Amino acid sequence: MTALRHTVVRLMAALLLLLPPMMTGPALAAPADELAGEWTILIPDAFPGMVFSWKVSQDGTYQEDARRAASGRRTQPTMSGRWSLEDRHLVMTQDSQGFVFEGDVAGKYFSGSLFLKGVPVSHFCALKGSEIPGTCDRLSA
Repeated sequence: MTALRHTVVRLMAALLLLLPPMMTGPALAAPADELAGEWTILIPDAFPGMVFSWKVSQDGTYQEDARRAASGRRTQPTMSGRWSLEDRHLVMTQDSQGFVFEGDVAGKYFSGSLFLKGVPVSHFCALKGSEIPGTCDRLSA
């Protein structure tokens, strides 16, 4: 009986060691349908005082607008881009300017780095919905 108990305990310990890799894999991945919708973005280093918004579509495209935080005045024409997702890693590439947002999605948060033609220019944070993220500090990767 004791040998059987030791075998069961070792088997359970081995299974518990497998849980962390299983929990970080596809089960926690961000499905594409959860990305679809409106996102509100801050890019504090490169564009302080500006609020950006994305309308993300399930077909792998998005539309981007920007406005001044204080006045609400639009500051750019609507831009478009495309996105790709692997597990939780999201890459959003703007079609016209060459900006690339790259980072990880965790629920309704997306944070990471903004690149222009391969050069890092800022960190950013995004919150799903129309609410403006209060600060990027807690969301930055």
